[in-house]
Amino acid sequence: MSIKTFGALELDSQDTVFEIPSGTKLRSVWASLVIDPGNTVSMETVADIVWGSNQPKRSRESIHVYISQLRSFLDSCGHFPGLIETRAGGYRLAVNKLDVDWCVFDDAVKNARPKARSGDLDGAWEDFEVALALYRGPFLSGLSDSPLLEAAVDEMNEGYLACLEQRNEVMLARGEVAPLIGELRKLTRQFPVRETMHRQLMRALYLSERQIEALEVYNRLRHTLQGDYGVEPGRQVRSVHQSILERDCEAIREMILL
Repeated sequence: MSIKTFGALELDSQDTVFEIPSGTKLRSVWASLVIDPGNTVSMETVADIVWGSNQPKRSRESIHVYISQLRSFLDSCGHFPGLIETRAGGYRLAVNKLDVDWCVFDDAVKNARPKARSGDLDGAWEDFEVALALYRGPFLSGLSDSPLLEAAVDEMNEGYLACLEQRNEVMLARGEVAPLIGELRKLTRQFPVRETMHRQLMRALYLSERQIEALEVYNRLRHTLQGDYGVEPGRQVRSVHQSILERDCEAIREMILL
């Protein structure tokens, strides 16, 4: 069994995919369980995730109804008996954490980082790729109805971008420059003020003997930051820019941040 939280909210069993029924509140109740799999989630926490500070007077009764609907759906699938357990004061998603995609993602990233720092670049790259392969779209897509839920969504989506950037650093350290350029061009268009991605693209272009293009990336980022926010690029981006101007290829090769 596999529970999907990136992109569409789905369960996968024996090559059959089941999507959690529509309805924001119902899906938010499901989200409250999948963000803490294997542990009891209190009624108060479920209510906070579903409604935030705008809880209805009969929130407990509403939660019971949503849980009943989720159980009916799971029963109709025929693959997930007893998946939602009633516990003292709340409910529990009765799964191994590694049955949930975001937990597998988190585990792979935690394995990759020390490998990268210790110089095991191949092992780190493999673990980062395992994590990135799980990403099918934004975490708990379409759900952010409360501060708790919004914080969880933002943290996981930021974790995905950080994983992507760290994988890129490993590829640069391995000398795999050419495959990165196209991807980084797309990413810098998608995230026009994310400096790490611009810095990586500048380095990849320069190491591919495309110095002018690397400088154009810097100028475009600087123009955006100045025009929209009144600030200059950060120290690390400026350092790459200066090394490019000085044609210090060795310094750029050594700018690996793992």
